[in-house]
Formats: sequence, structure tokens, C-alpha cells
Amino acid sequence: MSDLPSRRRLLRGAVAATAAAAASALPVFSIAQQQGSSSQVLRLGYIGPGKKPANATGWALRQGHLLRELAPLGFKEITTRNFPNGPDLNEAFLSGALDVGIYGDTPAVVARSRGLDGQLIGFDAVGMNVWLLTPRNGVRSVKELEGQSIGVARGSYMHRYVLGLLKENGLQKSVKVIHMFPRDGEAALDQGSIAAFAAQIDVGPLLASRGYPVIDEAEKHPTLRGTSVIVASGKLLAAAPGLPAAWTRARRTALQEIRRNSADYYAFHSEVSGFPLEIVKVSHPLSHFPEAAYPPEGLALLDEVKKFLLAENLVSRDFALSEWRAPQQA
Repeated sequence: MSDLPSRRRLLRGAVAATAAAAASALPVFSIAQQQGSSSQVLRLGYIGPGKKPANATGWALRQGHLLRELAPLGFKEITTRNFPNGPDLNEAFLSGALDVGIYGDTPAVVARSRGLDGQLIGFDAVGMNVWLLTPRNGVRSVKELEGQSIGVARGSYMHRYVLGLLKENGLQKSVKVIHMFPRDGEAALDQGSIAAFAAQIDVGPLLASRGYPVIDEAEKHPTLRGTSVIVASGKLLAAAPGLPAAWTRARRTALQEIRRNSADYYAFHSEVSGFPLEIVKVSHPLSHFPEAAYPPEGLALLDEVKKFLLAENLVSRDFALSEWRAPQQA
């Protein structure tokens, strides 16, 4: 039975709630201005269960590099807030509750296509993998998923991978895609209520280490790998046009330290994310952390995301990546 309309509704849900968020917006703070204080505060949102951001931006924040670079622009503090998925982070952007967001390419592209007033200022990771896992006694190949159900977080880079994989295998009309948060994936696999679960970095290898078979990975389909992008609000950039270059400098300094002493970095990443050290190393190879603000591989993957969403009629408005990128002014 075809489930294409419901799958499209799932991905459209990446920003479906933003209209309501805009209509009943949360109280909007002035840019980087904390209520009741003269201190300028930058509000940073990110995806994941971690206590703090990780990757190069997380290390730059931990070591003070990010605040040191932003201080000449008038910022005295950086606050962080984590979100379970990209659609929720998009809602915070629309409501004016965030200045900068670090999240997956798919929800970011969907939001841009829907008119989110923000600009790309860099990439935090390029080439992220997805692990497609099954119950311990489940199917053993993608083709065997015909007539079955797959769980995946809607609107995520994993969701795009699933839709692309099903299309490659001619299964887009015969496999049901169910919205499922990463925290619920293992229970669903253990109970056999789904035939497969598409898990992101950290979660995927962790579940594999617990005995759930992996029948496919995004690494086998290079154009379906994910990126983590850094997006800043248009209002923030109008007030601080030097922010993109400052952010890039902070990340580069952090990357130099990470490559000199990866052991300390991975220990930090494991601590803030709550995942075992070996799982973090598998999920986050240092080669995924670009030094350039706009690496060619990252831009190419973003273009693939945009083309896929347009071809599947999951977004209706095209836009030029060159216009989305904020200039790296000194």
C-alpha cells in the first residue's frame, strides 16, 4: 500500500509548526540583549541530548575561543539550549528565541525555502553517517523492507537518507515511514514494532554495539550523507556583520587544538554527549570537521539536499546557495 502522501506530510512537518510559532510568537528579546541586563548575550541552539554543544564549535566554546572572538563585536556571554530535532529548533528561530542554530542540513534547507530570515555562516560537520538497524531477528536487506515500517525522526538528515534509500530501491510506495525520536528507537526495535530504524551519529553505532544488525549506512550512498550547518538570524547579522568571520576563526583555533590533542577532545565530547568514548570516535572522525567556512564537499551535499527536496515536492521554492551564505567579513 502506498504511503507516499503520509511520508511527504512527515517531512513537511519539519516546519509545519512554524506558522503557528510565528502567529503566537514567544516573547522576542532584542538581539543578544538579556532581559533586565546591559550584557549582550548570544543565544545558541543545537541538536542533541548533550549538556553542551560538541564538535569544533563546542570545543571553541569550552576553551573560550568563541567568546574571545565575539567579544570585540559586543558579546559578553553565550548561552546554549538543546533541542530534540531540527523542526523544534526552527520554531525557536521563527519565534525570535535564538540568534544562532547548529543543526542538520535538511531542516535548515526546508526552513530557508519557507522563508526563514537566516543565513548560513559555516559547517560544523560534513559527511555524517546514518545507520539503518533492524531487530535482532528482523530483515537482513533493504529489499526485504517491502511492506514494512521504518522509524526515523521526521525532518532530519536521517529522514532524507531514508527517503532517498527507498527511492533508490523502488520501495517508496511500499514502505511506511513512521516518525520516531532517537530515544525511542531501541525500544521499538526490541519490541519488533518496526522493521528498521534510521539512527544518527552516536545512536547508530551504540545500537549496533548492542547487537542490532546494520543493513545499510549512508556512507554507502555518498549523496545521502548529512551535514551539520551553522545558521545565524538575519537580525543578528545586520547588527554584527563580522560574526561569520569571528565564528570561523574560533572554529579554526579549536580545530588546531583538537588535531594536536584528540584524546582530550574526545574525552570532552564523550562527557558532554553522554556517549561512550569509542562510540564518539566512530561517529565523529576528525575528517568530518572542516576548517573552511564553506567547504566544497559541504556545499555539494547541501545542493543535493535542496535538489532532492525540490524533486520530491517537499519544498516548493528554490534558492541559490550563494545567496544563503553570509559573507565572511573581517
